[in-house]
Amino acid sequence: MNKPRILLVEEDPNLRMALDSQLRADGHTVVATGSAEQATALLQRESFALLMIEVALAAGDGIALMALARRLHPDLELIVLTGAATLESAIAALNLGARAYLRKPFTLDAVVRCVDRALEQWHTRSAYHATLRQLGATLLRIAEPYDTPYELTEPRQALLRVGTLQIDPRRRRAMLGSRVLPLTSGEFDLLLYLAHRNGEVLSPERLARDVLGYNCAPDEARELIKARVHRLRAKLEPNPRAPTFLVSVRGAGYMLTAGEER
Repeated sequence: MNKPRILLVEEDPNLRMALDSQLRADGHTVVATGSAEQATALLQRESFALLMIEVALAAGDGIALMALARRLHPDLELIVLTGAATLESAIAALNLGARAYLRKPFTLDAVVRCVDRALEQWHTRSAYHATLRQLGATLLRIAEPYDTPYELTEPRQALLRVGTLQIDPRRRRAMLGSRVLPLTSGEFDLLLYLAHRNGEVLSPERLARDVLGYNCAPDEARELIKARVHRLRAKLEPNPRAPTFLVSVRGAGYMLTAGEER
């Protein structure tokens, strides 16, 4: 299991340094920033187990940042820090599933206890999901011998090919030429869905609904899918700034193509 990472968003440099030092001393991996803009970029590019955030960010809306974090990382744990507690922020934190709502001034011991409880929940949930994945793989192996009769009427699909891109749905593996793409489960799901419909323009709303299971407004869908497309392009495209496989169709959505063979 990957070691959980903590994203700390706190504008007060002294408090940020104190929290960062304490959490690192306790053995945690921490990325600390005082910028809402930088925190947004980090959440769109990287994975975190826990977000600790000052809700009253002067240069950005902490509540909106929490909501974005929850959309991008549904299993993310949240701890809210605030020096200006309000009913609105408390309700928002509760609705977003915050593990704790800490009012300043607080002790470092109190923060450590909250972090330990939040990461314990994250570990429990991650272990549960890993067990489900292992069980699913085991069931597939058990069932595999019985697949043979059905191949007479519906041949098993070994690979999907889109140009030099090859996707193996059974092994959940994607290759570009001879290079295996290091995709997360979510990135593979998105790529597989696009590959089944290669050459078709797919709207963000459709992708959010069919791949992520979210029925949401167009603006929200665009933000959700844009972040995932960004991460997938970074692993798929020779030049992510000039994509040739996963292309954008202005005002319509995204389309998977045969890349350089277009």
